[in-house]
Amino acid sequence: MRRGFSLVELLVAIGIIAVLIAILLPTLSRAREQARRAQCLSNLRQVHAAFLFYANTSGDQIPIGFRRTKQFNSLIWSNTANRFVLWGLMYQSRFLGDGRTFYCPSEVNPRFSHATAENPWPPGTDGNPSRLVQCGYALRPEVELVDDLTAAPAAFRMPRLIRFRNAAIASDLSSSPTRVRTRHVAGVNTLFGHGGARWIDRRAIEPMLSQLPEPVATFDPVIDNRVSELWRALDRE
Repeated sequence: MRRGFSLVELLVAIGIIAVLIAILLPTLSRAREQARRAQCLSNLRQVHAAFLFYANTSGDQIPIGFRRTKQFNSLIWSNTANRFVLWGLMYQSRFLGDGRTFYCPSEVNPRFSHATAENPWPPGTDGNPSRLVQCGYALRPEVELVDDLTAAPAAFRMPRLIRFRNAAIASDLSSSPTRVRTRHVAGVNTLFGHGGARWIDRRAIEPMLSQLPEPVATFDPVIDNRVSELWRALDRE
């Protein structure tokens, strides 16, 4: 007579399978994140190509800056100013394409993801101008870019790309600890003016990052200084 499995044997087998799954799941999760991190780096290198195209049409000037406070450095469309700002200047020049490249694949916050209910695409007058639209990456907050550049002082010029050959010009969002936690957690991918992009461990920016609150619209020189220090830390890595 054939002997079947006993209940105890089945339970042992199920237990072994459960243990193996528990061991393998973290490894698979890390592998998926490594793949997303690599895709994010590829995105940033393509972002650099967009900067080059923009610079070639604007006397080497590129819109790396912020709006009012240095924590606000990722906007495309402002629904309060009713105009394209920051990254939006590149969108107007048609260098953002369908926008997918400008969003980190690891991001879980829909406010900074591509074409979500909270962050619709296309932005502004090409979509719903009543909705705020954010880019998935942050610009170096080098200068304050006023909403209406035609009203800026005659002497105002956007930063020139050549000045930042060995400096960070864009990165994963890092204006507060929350922004880092909702994507790679352990660090940020960063794009440099020479076109290279690389991973930077969170520990390099932690002293400044841990002191940053959720982004606030009210100007605070202490917060702005910490954001500037964070970007200088990215430069050194």
